[in-house]
Amino acid sequence: MLVATLTILFSAQDPIPAPTPIKAPTEAPVASQAISTEVESLDLGNGCKLQGRVLRTTEQAIFLDVGYDVLKVPTAAVVRRESVDGKKSGGIVREKLWSRAELPERSVAEGAKLMGEAVVKIEAAGGQGSGFVTHADGWIVTNFHVVEREVEVDVVVYPVGKDGFEPRTVRKCKVAAINPAMDLAIIKMDPPKELQLKTVYLGESDAVQVGDTVYAIGAPIGLDRTVSSGIVSVTNRTLEGRCHFQITTPINPGNSGGPLFNLRGEVVGVNSAGYRGFQGLNFAIPAKYVIDFLQNRDAFALDATRSENGVHYLPAPQKPQAGK
Repeated sequence: MLVATLTILFSAQDPIPAPTPIKAPTEAPVASQAISTEVESLDLGNGCKLQGRVLRTTEQAIFLDVGYDVLKVPTAAVVRRESVDGKKSGGIVREKLWSRAELPERSVAEGAKLMGEAVVKIEAAGGQGSGFVTHADGWIVTNFHVVEREVEVDVVVYPVGKDGFEPRTVRKCKVAAINPAMDLAIIKMDPPKELQLKTVYLGESDAVQVGDTVYAIGAPIGLDRTVSSGIVSVTNRTLEGRCHFQITTPINPGNSGGPLFNLRGEVVGVNSAGYRGFQGLNFAIPAKYVIDFLQNRDAFALDATRSENGVHYLPAPQKPQAGK
């Protein structure tokens, strides 16, 4: 009787529901995230690179599938991010002869270490100066007065190898375009096949404000890879009919044509002049004029066949003095 009663009680209860599969919560879309399946190359600086398929990008990290594992790479550690076709990726916009990128702020020491390889020394018959590589095919920007009356110059690059810097001189680089009015020039170097050039990124010079920290890399009086820093004193100082940044960053002979960086490692100006004997009184050409020059390079192309180009005239002999 007891067994029958228990059976009736159990049969009267509701059946136990079968377990239902738990679905993973759907992640809400976040504006700062992007999902991609493109194969890209991440440059971490000092010759360190990662290549793989980008699975996801956030503001903090890039998730990279390298074939056997997925790596989480901090976004701030990536100096350059390029697709395999080298056009556009991860905030990098590539124009014909120059690039722009969204870079994090770094200290002067970190920025100089990451961007220093893109700065070159230019040696001409009339003197020397500095310059910077805007495109890996060998396009270099400098001051016009560095290459004035030249059709070819030598360029010294400073790639980093296993044992540190390995300077190399590339001879007979062509002066491709000149803009005397803006004191700008473009040099075309044919780099050796085994030499992979580092490039700079051009920034928004209109966003520069008084008091911003800036730093220069160049070769003052031939002392290559020299770094000097300061601030922007005036953003629109007129000098020789051109608008310049007035800066406290020391600019000496040999610095001319070199890049002026902001703390994001973007080139915001071209160092062009400094007053000897006056400390903290130096000038740089804003990068917006460099961008216009590069975009309209054909209009400023140098005709090397003209007699006034590449010809150096010796000074006239002095008139003999009486009695000598």
